[in-house]
Amino acid sequence: MVPHHRRTRPRNPPPPRRTPRQALNIFSNTPTHTMKDRIIVITGAGGGFGRALIDTLAPQGVRLALADLGSAPLAELAGQARKLGAADVVTGAVDITDEASTAAFFASVKQKFGRADILINLPGMSIAAPVADMPVESYDKIIDVNLKGLFLAAKHFIPLTDPAQNPLISFISSQAATRPNPNAPVYCAAKAAVSVFGQGLALQVMKQNIRVTSIKPGPVNTVGFWGDRPVPREKFMQAADVANVINFILTLPSHIVMHEVSFESFEFFKK
Repeated sequence: MVPHHRRTRPRNPPPPRRTPRQALNIFSNTPTHTMKDRIIVITGAGGGFGRALIDTLAPQGVRLALADLGSAPLAELAGQARKLGAADVVTGAVDITDEASTAAFFASVKQKFGRADILINLPGMSIAAPVADMPVESYDKIIDVNLKGLFLAAKHFIPLTDPAQNPLISFISSQAATRPNPNAPVYCAAKAAVSVFGQGLALQVMKQNIRVTSIKPGPVNTVGFWGDRPVPREKFMQAADVANVINFILTLPSHIVMHEVSFESFEFFKK
């Protein structure tokens, strides 16, 4: 009797296991993931967020257009950006609440680079005061810096974009937009307006292939913002944390848009 041999199908080899690096780098095969030679406009570049962003973005070989009120810190920042690896840098002393000043800066960006790919609008400020005691000039300043500045920056950035470059507008709102506090109601209102402005702007410019992302961080330990108020700084995020989140958004593939990104220190959340 001839023994019966069972035919067995060859087993497919198991899929290769992802290393932790591969698991995290899920967008590495997309052409838009690279930041090299991207033309990035940063307004409010001289503050804590701006400096942290330069430290994060410059080593990736980007081209930077840096705007801030004062020209002295800009010279220092430009030198630092070049040292870290930025492909090119242009700077401008700009009052982001003044249209002529803002328009002149973006004209210089066009002259230097021919276009702009990414706008990161950082300016923001708050004045803590009871509404009954707040001068109208303080109200105007809060609204102008937080909201009007974003409007003007976006207005003059949009005409410089090329849809083929997958442009993006990113700006700083705040968790105060949806979690108001009694110390700065005007600031909270301004940031809420910023968020809604971004939502409407996103609908308006999507046909131009422009994505819009509102960044809504919790408390950040930035110099000057908190003054001498008794706040738990040790539980706050650092500016570098915000820069890392923004960098993540910028390096997403172009078929993904993050409308709003809300985040905070876990230690502050647990308080």
